[in-house]
Amino acid sequence: MVSLAVTSRAWTTHARRIAFTLALTTAATLIASARAQQPAGNNRSDIEWLQAIQNAAQKTNYSGTIYYQQGAEVRVSRIVHQFAGGVSRERLQMLDGERREYVRKADEVQCLIPDTKRVILEKRPVGGNFPALSSSAPADILRYYSLRRGSVERVADAECQVIVLEPKDKARYGYRLWVERNTGLLLRAQMLGESQDVIEQMAFTEVRLGEAADPTRIKPSWSTDGWQIEKPDYKKVDIARDWSLVLPDGFRQLSSVMRRFTHNGGREALQAVYSDGLATFSIFIQSDHGGAVLGVAKNRGPINAYVNRLGDTMVTVVGEVPPTTVRDVALSVRAREAR
Repeated sequence: MVSLAVTSRAWTTHARRIAFTLALTTAATLIASARAQQPAGNNRSDIEWLQAIQNAAQKTNYSGTIYYQQGAEVRVSRIVHQFAGGVSRERLQMLDGERREYVRKADEVQCLIPDTKRVILEKRPVGGNFPALSSSAPADILRYYSLRRGSVERVADAECQVIVLEPKDKARYGYRLWVERNTGLLLRAQMLGESQDVIEQMAFTEVRLGEAADPTRIKPSWSTDGWQIEKPDYKKVDIARDWSLVLPDGFRQLSSVMRRFTHNGGREALQAVYSDGLATFSIFIQSDHGGAVLGVAKNRGPINAYVNRLGDTMVTVVGEVPPTTVRDVALSVRAREAR
C-alpha cells in the first residue's frame, strides 16, 4: 500500500509538470503568434512614426472625404492622391462654399475657379497640407515637441495609433494625431491650445487605401480652355537686409518675397514665412500712412495676428501660433540703419 501511494503521488507530480510545461509552451506560441499578427507600427520609434506619416502622405495611394473644422466653421472636401513614377499627384475638390478645385503635380499647384474662369498657378512645398504633417526632418521636430503614444482608436473604420506632440515651450501649440497603424497615413489631426482644448481639427470621414493609380481621377473637373491664367506677383528679397527681428527658438525662415496684393490697392508688401516644422507664421511689412495703429491683436480660431506701426510702416505677424508669439515677434521688428 505504501509503495502504491508513493507511486501514485509521483505520477500525479509528473503529470502536473507535463501539464505546466505544455501550458507554458502554448502560451509562448500564442504570444509569438499575436506579435506576428500585430502591425509593424507597434515597434516604431518616435522618429519612425513621424517618418511613416511623411512617407504615407506622399507615397500611398488614397482617396476619401475630409472635413475641416475651425471654431464654428466646417468645410468639406474630397481628395484623390496617387503616387506613380516617383511623382505624387492629387486632386482636391472643395464641396461647399465657392466652387474651387486644386490639382497638384509634385510642387506645382493649379487652383481652378470655374465661376470666374480663372486658373491660379503656384508652387507649394510638398508635404505642407493634411494628411501630410511636415516636410521637416523628424529629429528637428522632436527638438521642440515631445512625442507620446496614446491608445488605439478607430477613425473612418480604420485602426489608428493616437500620437500626441506636446510643445516644449509656450511659443507653439500642441497636436493630437490619429495614424493608421499599417500604412502610417494620418487620418485625423487636432491642434491643441494651452488648456488642451481643440482649436482646429481635420479628419477623413471615409477613406480608401492602396487603390490602383488611375490618371483619369486626378484630371481637372472642367476644361480650362480660354480661362484666365494668373501667377503670383512677387520677387525674392532678403528681409535681413533692411529689417531685424527676434524669432522664437526653432523657427527658421522658409521664404522672403516682395508681393503685390490686389485687395490692398495693388500696393507691395514684404512677406517672410517662418516655421519650426509644424507651426508657421508670416511677417508682412508695408508702407502705410493711415491712422495710428499700435498693438492691435486679432484672432480667428487657431490663427492669431498682431499689428504694430513703426513710423510710416505697418508690421503684421499672423499664423497658427499662440497670441504671445505673434505679439513678441511683431514688437521685435526693427528697421536697420541705412548703410
